[in-house]
Amino acid sequence: MGILDKVVIITGASGGIGKAAALAFNKAGAKTVLVARRAEVLGEIASTMKDTLVLPADLSSEEDCRMVISQAVSSFGRVDILINNAASIIVSASEDVSREDLMKAFTTNLLGPVTLTQAVIPHMLGRGGGHIINVGSPGFMMGIPFYAPYVCSKAAFSAWTRTIQAEWEGSSIRVSEYFPGYIKTNSKPESRLGEVEQDFLMNSKQNFITRLFAKPKDPHDVARHLVALAMKPRTLMYSDFGTMLGAFISNISPFRLSIAIQMADTARKKKNLRMFN
Repeated sequence: MGILDKVVIITGASGGIGKAAALAFNKAGAKTVLVARRAEVLGEIASTMKDTLVLPADLSSEEDCRMVISQAVSSFGRVDILINNAASIIVSASEDVSREDLMKAFTTNLLGPVTLTQAVIPHMLGRGGGHIINVGSPGFMMGIPFYAPYVCSKAAFSAWTRTIQAEWEGSSIRVSEYFPGYIKTNSKPESRLGEVEQDFLMNSKQNFITRLFAKPKDPHDVARHLVALAMKPRTLMYSDFGTMLGAFISNISPFRLSIAIQMADTARKKKNLRMFN
């Protein structure tokens, strides 16, 4: 599939992977629809691009999700690719996670993409097909400490992705899952532990494998991968060998637990959190 003149919706486009992907797809010749809550930031990004539509939206709202699809179709006549990238990240000790935080994570990270996907499918089928790219997280397999709302909702999102892959196989709709790993970003997550930095789970005394998994990756590298994935759809794509290795190791319980424990110990020491005895 070529990218030139394709209509691509990118959620979470105000920063990180979403912003980098929007710029990369637009540079490749796509008509891009930028979706996020921060209208002014989207406007600044769009000012450097062409054939771009800015749609401020809160993806925890079903009404906003349906508005995104209808406005994109109204403006460009079709949607060829939907990239479900937006995510809510909340940092909290698991014993203190609130129902409200879990509901917020699941509403944005699962229900938002589900509604967008269901709303866009009739339009894609009417135009001969389309491509859904779901940006997941292999972190749910590892069990990333203090990120329970995020990893739990991403586990459910991955289950949704794999379910529709099976149901829609053989149709004109392609569904891809992309695992980016831990990404470098300027925006900080919501935290119930006080302010946290990108190296929250990382220190120089951890073993090499743990440091590799906890080291943030460049979103521009991920953006290039997403363009390549759109051009040549596949069922699952990892950002790099390290991320793929992490997913494999996550199925070996002693290794998985050892890595996650090191991350948890690092976080507790940095934030002076209590230990369980």
